[in-house]
Amino acid sequence: MSEVPFKSFAIVGAGPHIGIPIVKAFLAIGVPILIIARPTSTNASALPADDPNLKVVRADYTSGPEISAILCENKIEVLISTVTFSFGGLAVQTVFADAAKEAGVKLFVPSEFGTAPPAIGMAHEKHDFAIHVKSIGLPTLRVYNGVLDEFVPWLTALTETGKFHILNKGEMPGSFTATPDVAGYVAHILTTQPPSRLLDVEVRIEGQRTTMSEISALYKGSVPVVHCDTLPTEGVADAEVRTLFQQRIDVGQASCGWDPETGLDDAGLAGNDNSLWEGHRWLTVGDVLGL
Repeated sequence: MSEVPFKSFAIVGAGPHIGIPIVKAFLAIGVPILIIARPTSTNASALPADDPNLKVVRADYTSGPEISAILCENKIEVLISTVTFSFGGLAVQTVFADAAKEAGVKLFVPSEFGTAPPAIGMAHEKHDFAIHVKSIGLPTLRVYNGVLDEFVPWLTALTETGKFHILNKGEMPGSFTATPDVAGYVAHILTTQPPSRLLDVEVRIEGQRTTMSEISALYKGSVPVVHCDTLPTEGVADAEVRTLFQQRIDVGQASCGWDPETGLDDAGLAGNDNSLWEGHRWLTVGDVLGL
């Protein structure tokens, strides 16, 4: 295989949380990218319609032949998926992967953008997908970045309650990374690294290694900090999901160095691949939250 960096890129499931930021990161460096959107999606309206490097096409996400035809027509080498964990979004990744394989796509970037998924329990669908995509011989690049900084107010129910809720003591270190850093990193390595560095690889990045307790201290007493066993449910949507996320943080699973097979965390591994973006200054949680 040629060691010339990839030149043609497409993205599916481009929503506001990570997909659109990735598209913006490609456009910021002047690299063309194709958005394959659902027929009713309005997410691309957040992007500059007059940018010559942006192309949007519509497709039925359940139709493998339709997706494959689009990928072939546009000679796509790399397909990025940012479908959401909720609402069955991950189920369509199998359709995307099979279509990509049929179309001759050289690299598939699945929707990870968190920590290494366990084989059972929460997020096990990501683990199952990894098995499937390996079975069809489609190379992948899996990006682990821990917790997105922007989700901290949601994760702690601060947005709804005005209080910063922490499960237990909140003293377990984890990986926290800003969305612009994740998006910029993805665009940077896909356009600068040789294919041999990206095929069937897991990259682990970390903007800041910190704890929930340390983050709460950034507010300097401006909001009450509540230590609890579960997040409040009154007026807090998906409180059980947030509690589950914090339970994972509380046992070390929010670290990009966490190994779901051994249950151990390697702090040195957590930001091991930050070096692929040489000279970049990573944002802190305080930077992102304006603290």
